[in-house]
Amino acid sequence: VQTIAIRESASQPMLIALKQQPVTVEDITVTEKASSLTLQSDVYAREISEHRLHAEIMATQLANDIVNRMGMSFMHRQRTATGASPADVARAYTAVMEIFGLLELWEQIEALDNQVTAAVQMEMMLSVIRLIKRGTRWMLRNRRHQLAPTDCIAAYQPGLEQLREAYPAMLRGRAEEQFQANYERFVDAGVDPDLAQPVAASDHAYTALGIMQAASDTQVPLLEVARMYFLIGERLELDWFSGQILASKVDNEWQALARDTYLEDLEWQQRTLAIGALRHLCEDHNLLKCVKAWEEKEQVLLRRWRQMLTELHASPAPDFAMFAVANRELLDLAQSSTLGNGQ
Repeated sequence: VQTIAIRESASQPMLIALKQQPVTVEDITVTEKASSLTLQSDVYAREISEHRLHAEIMATQLANDIVNRMGMSFMHRQRTATGASPADVARAYTAVMEIFGLLELWEQIEALDNQVTAAVQMEMMLSVIRLIKRGTRWMLRNRRHQLAPTDCIAAYQPGLEQLREAYPAMLRGRAEEQFQANYERFVDAGVDPDLAQPVAASDHAYTALGIMQAASDTQVPLLEVARMYFLIGERLELDWFSGQILASKVDNEWQALARDTYLEDLEWQQRTLAIGALRHLCEDHNLLKCVKAWEEKEQVLLRRWRQMLTELHASPAPDFAMFAVANRELLDLAQSSTLGNGQ
């Protein structure tokens, strides 16, 4: 009873805010999928939209779904980090759940009751939760005024299907090692390989959103952008740098926000670096030659970045000041690559 009361009190401000937002039939259809409602919107769309309490019903279902899956602090953290309204956070959450097919993935993990240990199930759920958090924040940062779930799903879901088939083979360096370790651990624990693979890949899956955005901006084939993204990450040790940021100790809310900001900046910089390197793509589409041409042009800034990496590797516990300076070096490199002002 106490748990139910706490959850109700946590979702109450969100519920009030969501009820104040207009709800369309399209939003109802998408939101029902994401929150596993039992209403048949395709059959009763008109009846639902005309119901005098349709906004309250949808807001209640969605608020409960967010709190039950993501915990009581999710909405507050997303709003604090991005300045988004509760309704926009809910829209982004709904879109991410549908784009990545996470409702079905969540149900498959829940179906493992008494087949694997509770610890394994919890680890898998936490991996999915991290993907939802990162994906939601990416949507709020990059599509602030274009958050209608139906539009987001139409824009990203087809590309994600294309990436999903090639995804594990494109990972390189630390990212590949991390995926393989997670995958083998889940399979050894008794998880079906077809389920272990998407869960193991979820730690890097949110980067697909940025990759698809880069492909759209540059008109370069999606898979080439993805391969370049991960190749740049390997050569500049950006996955290792990301791991150092994630492993940093957080003592207060400001440090937690700073850590999340560094990670978001790093994702943007890696994406921008990939776009910059693709400017040197040859007719034979050899990505390695392309990267070497880019490295030759940006050799001065790359030398500075590698010096920074040396210092980070030598530090037993890099702090937030070092992360800030390192991110600044990457920003200079990213801007130079995009503008074509090689040193």
